[in-house]
Order: sequence, then structure tokens, then C-alpha cells
Amino acid sequence: MKNASPEQRQLGLRIHAIVFIPAIVVLLIVNLWIGSPYWIVWVVLGWGIGLLAHWLSVRSYGDRSAGTP
Repeated sequence: MKNASPEQRQLGLRIHAIVFIPAIVVLLIVNLWIGSPYWIVWVVLGWGIGLLAHWLSVRSYGDRSAGTP
């Protein structure tokens, strides 16, 4: 996505965040149904870091495209 417009990058982030919510809910239900050990914490942590990195990359790209270093 190097040649993506800022709008396309925002859309990609929005899709990533929208998919994150129901997927985590489903995995949480599965984990609670199965019981201990509660591995959902690691899934949320890993995916959350990925989502944060995605957000930071979209944000930093927006800063560069606006002409600020």
C-alpha cells in the first residue's frame, strides 16, 4: 500500500478496527466457554499491537503528506 491515497489508508485502518471488535468478541466467548487457561489476553495484546502500529503508520503518513517533516 505504498501508493495508496490517505483515504485508502484510512479505510484500511477502519476495516482493520471494525474486524478486530467482532473477532475478539467471538474469541472471548470461545475462550470463556472452553475455560482456563485464558489465552484471549495474548490474542488481544498481539492484535492490539498490530492495530496500534497500523494506526501510527496511517497517522505518520498523513503528517508527511501534509508537508510536515
